[in-house]
Amino acid sequence: MKKKYRTHKDLEKMAENYFAEQEELNKPCSIAGISYFMGFADKSEFLELEKDEEFAPVINRIKLKIESQAIEMLTDKSYATTGVIFNLKCSFGYSDKITAGKDDMAELMQNAKKFIDEAETNE
Repeated sequence: MKKKYRTHKDLEKMAENYFAEQEELNKPCSIAGISYFMGFADKSEFLELEKDEEFAPVINRIKLKIESQAIEMLTDKSYATTGVIFNLKCSFGYSDKITAGKDDMAELMQNAKKFIDEAETNE
């Protein structure tokens, strides 16, 4: 892929322009929006820059700023909460599921065994 931006400073400046424009228009920022603003064919092309050592820190900061804005929108009644949650799930990996780690599961199994042993002893 041909580089659209020569340096991370060029990319950073364009991102600042995007954020300033969105703020001026009182519009939320998005990965798709910044990808379009910067002239990428799609958001995956924009996100590919994360693999480039020079651009990765800038892309990560951009994503963090957009994610942070989305989280703040959850408490703003002028935004549809379900839409913001959908965006956080799709764009930033948020989930409703609670997953137990390997250690948590081992502890749960030990506690269950103790409970069963105590119940059998009391019979």
